[in-house]
Amino acid sequence: MNWQTVARQIKGREKEHQKLIVAVLRADGGNIFPLDLIAVGVIKRSLMLLQGFLSMLRSGNYLCAGPLLRMQLDNVLRIYAAGLFPSGSDALKAFLEDRPLSQLKAPDGKPLTDKELTTRVGRIYPWLPQVYTTTSGFVHFSRSAIMSTVEDLTNDGAVRVVVGPRGGRRWKSDERLAAAQAFDEATKAVLQMVYSWGHVKTVEGAKRSKFAARAATEGGQHPFHTSLQAGD
Repeated sequence: MNWQTVARQIKGREKEHQKLIVAVLRADGGNIFPLDLIAVGVIKRSLMLLQGFLSMLRSGNYLCAGPLLRMQLDNVLRIYAAGLFPSGSDALKAFLEDRPLSQLKAPDGKPLTDKELTTRVGRIYPWLPQVYTTTSGFVHFSRSAIMSTVEDLTNDGAVRVVVGPRGGRRWKSDERLAAAQAFDEATKAVLQMVYSWGHVKTVEGAKRSKFAARAATEGGQHPFHTSLQAGD
């Protein structure tokens, strides 16, 4: 397999994004919850990152492709974090207020730092922590930025550096393939996380519908209300 084949696979996921979010929003009779708004934002961001990554992949611009892959991993972590809260309300409030998720705590009491989220999601996707660490080096100025200028290094210690966009270190085919595969896996993880929310929404909606139907057969009153009246 070559990177061009994987690029076509990634391109094909555009329609998956659109079909999935429509299905999620229509679930439970079209009721909208905080996590739906987060899911919409994640899907939109994922689509934009997908298009940008493919552009950088084809042009060989790995210094820009790396951060885009890292941002797609961030999508996975954020939608996972939102799913830890009922309907995603706490996470949505934090996002809208531009507060770091580290200020929130998981149900087990642990702060949702990036490290904690990476560890948790790594139990689902074992490949993610290493890719997260590697791509973080592209977000901040690091070795990758310096080495990108090196075009030639001779045995006698002479170094040729190039600053122009057409010179410097080239993106090797195997590296480009690995990056494409990682981005595709990250994109699939985003879709799986959003799908999981849609499934939960559908199941819970069915439970509420069943509960409402039961209430209707008992005189149109809520069963809890009926119990309270019986105890008066």
